[in-house]
Amino acid sequence: MEKKLTTSDGTKIAYDINGKGKTMLMIHGVTDCKESYDSDLSYLTEKYQVYRYDLRGHGNSDHPKKQFDLEDHINDGIELIKQLKLEDFVLYGGSLGSYIAQGIAVRIPERINKLILNVSAAKNPASALAETAKKDNIPEKTSERREYWIKHLTHDPKNIASIEKSGFQKNTLDTEDEYRALKSITAFDFRDQLNKIDCPTLITSGIYDPVNPPAKGEILHKLIKNNQFSKFPSGHLLRLECAAQYKETVLDFLRK
Repeated sequence: MEKKLTTSDGTKIAYDINGKGKTMLMIHGVTDCKESYDSDLSYLTEKYQVYRYDLRGHGNSDHPKKQFDLEDHINDGIELIKQLKLEDFVLYGGSLGSYIAQGIAVRIPERINKLILNVSAAKNPASALAETAKKDNIPEKTSERREYWIKHLTHDPKNIASIEKSGFQKNTLDTEDEYRALKSITAFDFRDQLNKIDCPTLITSGIYDPVNPPAKGEILHKLIKNNQFSKFPSGHLLRLECAAQYKETVLDFLRK
């Protein structure tokens, strides 16, 4: 069942809880929503109680009409963790969610027992995806925009049909909300703070990822003390393109 909490600046954040067991918090990517992880729940909830939430400006959380940024996302995540009293948990983030996860992990490392960073980077300029969206005049219909992003972020065209059936981009964003969400990926650089992370960390990269290629994953691999770095033959939608292989990698990491 979906619930909501209110942050200190009055923004309502939608979240849900699935399964029983150890605690995991999952953070989705830009212009997406918590339901993007529906396909992962079937195997994660066997041993984990999984918390998922919609970022501000996404899904069923509030959609502010003024621009928000990565710092707002990080603060929202920390507030959610503290309000829900999450301790000793696995923090899992993909793409934008992985930047937020890094921002959280370097500030409250004592609460996190494992960290998963999927298609991530330690440093990036402001969102190139926002400018791509603006230049390409992405269609106004949600379904057509979803098809655009799937094609842009998938390496092997044979995988497009299965990804279209997945929860990716199952969102409620109009064109203005989508552009505002994309612009929330403001410039960041966590490189000089990553030594604060001492929990076991899984870093995954898609070999053909146009957004965060393996070279960016290598930087995380060098700077985080205790980590496993795995590469897959995929684009940015790694966990959907290489679903079976990715699932086994994640489960193997969680078992250790």
